Amino acid sequence: MRVLIIHGAYQQFGGEDSVVGAERELLERHGDEVLVYSRHNNEIKNFSTVEKAAFFPQTIYSSRTSAEIVDVVRGFKPDVAFVHNIYPLISPSVYHKLYSLRVPAVQVLHNFRPFCPNGFFYTQGGICEACKRGNYLNAVRKRCYRDSYLLSALYGASLGANRLAGMVNKITGFICLTEFFKIKMHEFGVPDSKLFVRPNFVYAPPLTPSPGAGNYALYLGRLSSEKGCMTLIRAFEQLPHIPLKIIGTGPQEPELRDYVRHKGIGNIEFLGFKGGDGKWQLLRNALCLVLPSEWYENFPVTVLEAFMASKPVVASRMGGLPYIVEDGRSGLLFEAGNVNELAQKIQILAEDPAAATRMGAYGRQLSETKYGPEQGYKNLMNIFSQVQATARVQPST
Repeated sequence: MRVLIIHGAYQQFGGEDSVVGAERELLERHGDEVLVYSRHNNEIKNFSTVEKAAFFPQTIYSSRTSAEIVDVVRGFKPDVAFVHNIYPLISPSVYHKLYSLRVPAVQVLHNFRPFCPNGFFYTQGGICEACKRGNYLNAVRKRCYRDSYLLSALYGASLGANRLAGMVNKITGFICLTEFFKIKMHEFGVPDSKLFVRPNFVYAPPLTPSPGAGNYALYLGRLSSEKGCMTLIRAFEQLPHIPLKIIGTGPQEPELRDYVRHKGIGNIEFLGFKGGDGKWQLLRNALCLVLPSEWYENFPVTVLEAFMASKPVVASRMGGLPYIVEDGRSGLLFEAGNVNELAQKIQILAEDPAAATRMGAYGRQLSETKYGPEQGYKNLMNIFSQVQATARVQPST
């Protein structure tokens, strides 16, 4: 199969960029022809005065993307377009052009675009779905994108104009990473026939798991309010006998460090950024991974990393997390923001290391089967086959 991958790389390399690389490798390993159409958001840093002036309208509809996609399609003749991030440089123009060229577009929902300007349905410290029906003035009023009226208006205008132009109808299929995203997209008016659930996948880990329960819990991720970091800190304040190691940095780090210092909490250690072997060693020797998120998490790769390392995950019942972490089997769930319940779940694992080991072993099994690359490829090919059949009967433009 000839697959055209479309992705706008982020200025700071992140999870989506990593996923795109893994998807390309997966397809090529199975003998598919792959071509990547990409732009890097670092281009914005070097824009000329003319390019800066054209940035706003080009974000709504990029004439460059429209012209380049025509050339790419004519030369490569893809069977399907596998779309990831298109904002801001590629723009939604790619959907309109692919539709006119009769190339089925499959959009992976790494976040909630095209229904939310910041993609997360989270702003000003809480869940917000005010724009889901298309009134993007809400985004401007709440400064949803980077706390900026201008940038919020930019993304609101782009989404609003393209939704009015039939953008959603021109996307042949949406890949939802969890059942939660499928439910939400259906709420937003996307028909079930366009919605497919396909989780992230991982390759066999390059490390030997360390079975058994360690003596500390681990948080791995961004330090920010939507991640439930203060809930995490306050829960371990109640568990002075159980260490917590925190890997990551972020805007809330000073506040969290000050709280720990002023309260004299001695069982919490901030380790900063860790990657490679250092991160894996900390994970494989932990009691569990904790994900206390208070926003609509999609499918954080850290869950799969914990499963690969044979570690249970203690996660909030928020977003896609309860669809990934099986309560009592691969981890434990608690009510988002509930400090006492989170502390109780950690205590359960600390007091029953055999249960922690059993849950970790089940998570490891999931990483090799349900979330393994072969199942991921099979799922993807099934989706591509269905959208190709749909595209063959779509009306000509």
